[in-house]
Amino acid sequence: MGKNIKLTVLMCLLTLSATAQEISLRDLRQAPQFIASSDQVRDWDDEPCALVKIQGANIDSISGAFEVVKRSGETWAYMTKGDKKLTIFKEGYQPLPVLFDDYGIEGLQSNRVYIIAIFAPELKPKKWFIGIHGGANFSTASLKTGYSDSPKMVTNFNVGGTATYKFSDFIGVTAGLFYSAKGYKYDDDNITEEKCDGSFLDIPILANLFYDVSPSVTLQAMAGPYLAYCITGKVTCEKPWQDDNFNDVYSSFDYGIQGGIGATFAKHYSINATYQYGFGLDKYENQTICLNLGYIF
Repeated sequence: MGKNIKLTVLMCLLTLSATAQEISLRDLRQAPQFIASSDQVRDWDDEPCALVKIQGANIDSISGAFEVVKRSGETWAYMTKGDKKLTIFKEGYQPLPVLFDDYGIEGLQSNRVYIIAIFAPELKPKKWFIGIHGGANFSTASLKTGYSDSPKMVTNFNVGGTATYKFSDFIGVTAGLFYSAKGYKYDDDNITEEKCDGSFLDIPILANLFYDVSPSVTLQAMAGPYLAYCITGKVTCEKPWQDDNFNDVYSSFDYGIQGGIGATFAKHYSINATYQYGFGLDKYENQTICLNLGYIF
């Protein structure tokens, strides 16, 4: 199971990398002017840096620079004498390495200005989002008829993945596949002492509403049906009830409704709480509260 999860994560990362847009370098040249004294930056040896002005698109960061300054419509990268390379980064695009030797510049000169013109094609809005999630289940089940006592909740866990398609910034749909451990516990001194544990494959299919609180925080509401298939189940009875209604509680398919709320932080880290109400079992109604953490690719 561990190897399969690692392989899935690797394939997701490779897919994301392969679909990233590319930044193109249109021009790289040395400008005729020197750096104005008011714009000079000195390196650790107190020698004036070279100044590389990156034009044509806003970028996020540069590696290989001594100091980076954002200017209106430009990014200025101060670099030390003799530097031969920098790498340009922009979210959603593949990194662009720039080798000055490829453009006839054998190392940067102190106190000189260089111009790099780049082009970044407009990104198409991302539609698909893959997530991995896991957390705690708090579940219970009760007979539909014939027994009035309330069962107790038991604590278990769930782990799985989701695929979300966003029709717009506000509306989407999510399908998931989870391994989910559920159960219940009755503890009545006069009638029964019973505990049930079941292992399910849950398939939720949920409609989503999204609301961006800020560029780094998105709230989410979700609701829809779910299907479940029982893999294993075990019932332990100390004082079984006379009509034997507790037996084989989780020996069939289940279905029901699921809803919840969640939040995504920094576009990748998620937390959510969901509630399941199942009514597909022959004799039981089961309820599960899930609290999950996740990562969105």
